[in-house]
Amino acid sequence: MEKVAPDVYRLGAGPGVSAFLVLAEAPVLVDTGLSGWGPSVRRQIARLGIRPDWIVLTHGDPDHIGNVGFLREAMGAQVCAAAGERPSLTHRLWPATPLLRRAVFWALTGPRRPPVVDRWLGPRETVAGLEVVATPGHTPGHIALRWGSTLIAGDAFVSGARPRESPRLLTMDRALSRRSIEGLAGLEVDLAVSAHGEPMRDASRKLRELVASWR
Repeated sequence: MEKVAPDVYRLGAGPGVSAFLVLAEAPVLVDTGLSGWGPSVRRQIARLGIRPDWIVLTHGDPDHIGNVGFLREAMGAQVCAAAGERPSLTHRLWPATPLLRRAVFWALTGPRRPPVVDRWLGPRETVAGLEVVATPGHTPGHIALRWGSTLIAGDAFVSGARPRESPRLLTMDRALSRRSIEGLAGLEVDLAVSAHGEPMRDASRKLRELVASWR
């Protein structure tokens, strides 16, 4: 566990995978990591003496939803996800999912029931003060979350000294993903964190530089 901002903690949720605890108007867990890491995520949160009220899923990939059922029951939290991601989370999008994504999903999870979602979110809705930012592309209903000057990006991009796009082979619509990053670059945020990168300061400027590199 790493404190990346006064009210944001990065949690280890699998090899190279991070989930985030945000002490917003109520504690919110963003994503749940790879299957089997639920007890570890719960122990990390318990060290802070906190029980999250909400779990928000940025999208339906297995390294983000792998422990949602376990953590929902263990912590008594309600689960939120984007309405635009509902076909992915309920497996209705499965026949249209690219073969590589299906293979990765199956390898990581095997046959698994869709997660229980208590609340479906639309763009600009809030959960305990966290603003939902629609960022489709990596998946059709992907969202990021904004809390003050902090952005929790999920897989919208990979944060670090220089931000990078998520891998092309695992991004369902690269053009749409780039438009989403362009939108994020227009937000005034200082800190950005993502599921597979390092915390990134001066985030808006660095995202604008990434966008400029495409032109």
